[in-house]
Amino acid sequence: MKKAVIITNTKKDTELTVTRATAERLLGAGILPCVREGLFTQPPSGAGTYSHIPRDADFIVVVGGDGSVIDASGYSIEYGIPLVAVNLGTVGYLAQVETEELYLLDRLATGEYTIEQKMLLSVEKDGKISEAYAVNDVVISHDGYLGISELRVTDGHGNSIGYRADGVILSTPQGSTAYSLSSGGPILSHGIESILLTPVCPHSFFNRSVLFSAGERLTVTNVGQGSLNISIDGRRFGSLNCGESCLVYAAEKKIGMISFSENTMFRNLFKKMRLMEDID
Repeated sequence: MKKAVIITNTKKDTELTVTRATAERLLGAGILPCVREGLFTQPPSGAGTYSHIPRDADFIVVVGGDGSVIDASGYSIEYGIPLVAVNLGTVGYLAQVETEELYLLDRLATGEYTIEQKMLLSVEKDGKISEAYAVNDVVISHDGYLGISELRVTDGHGNSIGYRADGVILSTPQGSTAYSLSSGGPILSHGIESILLTPVCPHSFFNRSVLFSAGERLTVTNVGQGSLNISIDGRRFGSLNCGESCLVYAAEKKIGMISFSENTMFRNLFKKMRLMEDID
């Protein structure tokens, strides 16, 4: 019997109704759902529980938004367990299943799905490589004051460009629909492995994003006076003081995300954008 670990954002599913419905759907399909110990007063009949994520699980099912997917991604990457999300977020670009589409989870039992291996980013500073991988993006920006970041981005061939801006975003293809999109960056197909560089509010006529190959290793140097923050998917990694540099590149590992045939990347994207913008 296949096993699915359910990871729930209880701030999104406060009554646990979607989590319960998800577990019951999996049970009905012949898949053993496992929920966190203590999550339910009365767990769904037949469901298992866990105190630590079991490494022998076949799937991770996230109930939440994109932030919940990113939080759960560490388990998926470390244990090599493919992930699928039931969307409870405002947008949920990383989710493949809406709450009215729980029937899609039946396909986990029949094999009617694909596992897409998504590119991730690593950050290295002073020889220390980040333990966390960026599913969406690495952001280097000033530390909460109304000032300008001065940065220089250099590729592996020594070509460089300077930015005076609020910061820069280095994103994966799936991250192109996150902060980078809000900053005016382009939307990339998830199948185009690359690193997208987008400046945030640049004080320059050159405000375009730059697309680098997935094999590029980009050095970001703080050439200004103030300290800058390095964040990975919105989580602080460290600081970049004046004259210091960090290296951003494609990680060796990838994350497996489950995809269903009718919910292609662009179909999902345009559907969610219509909902966000109230477009008919």
